Amino acid sequence: MILVVIGVSSNGFAQSRFEDSFTQMGVGYEVLKFSFTGGTITEPPLQGVPYTASAPNSNSLTFSAATGYSFLLHPNFLLGFGAEYNLVDSKSSTYTITVPGGSGSDQFKQGSATNWVSAIKNQDYSVYVAPGYPIGLDKLVFAKLGYASTRMYSGGGDYDMVRGPLVGLGYKQVIADFDWIIKGYIYGFGEANYIKYSNVYTSGGTGSYSATAANVRVGLGFLWK
Repeated sequence: MILVVIGVSSNGFAQSRFEDSFTQMGVGYEVLKFSFTGGTITEPPLQGVPYTASAPNSNSLTFSAATGYSFLLHPNFLLGFGAEYNLVDSKSSTYTITVPGGSGSDQFKQGSATNWVSAIKNQDYSVYVAPGYPIGLDKLVFAKLGYASTRMYSGGGDYDMVRGPLVGLGYKQVIADFDWIIKGYIYGFGEANYIKYSNVYTSGGTGSYSATAANVRVGLGFLWK
């Protein structure tokens, strides 16, 4: 009887193929939105002159790789842990600095100038936990709660590491059983994520900018048996 009870309990928790290590690749689209805080210029000939700045959104393709492991804690609850890296840089977004029209500099005759410095992010990675709800053996609805880090350009040839919280929501489904050299399951996935990065303090001025990133991705993954 004890063996039967153990067997039933074990089968009760073997309710998802996603209880295992995973590796996945995804492609998608990301919108990077910038928000600037004005300040004063710290370099001559406009030292001490107040300024504001703005930049259009940067829209880029993404190509990410992730790996991790998921634990089935209950037939209706799976907890995953993962790390992800985006393999491509975002497109740059050149920002415009605006100063009072009477500042007397050739660069700002009309009160504004497009800076040669571009806001861009690269070396983009994140770590996260992913609570999930298994639907039968082969399907999973999940959330992502994590912490993202990236480099953003601060001017003068310098980059700052900025970090911030990540939240996401997604769906996975096994689409094939793989049994050749290595054994496992191939799955497809789709997800949407949102990240709020901390401030980047720009060189040449006392102001700063921050960015938020929103992306959607689809891709394929492998569950190792």
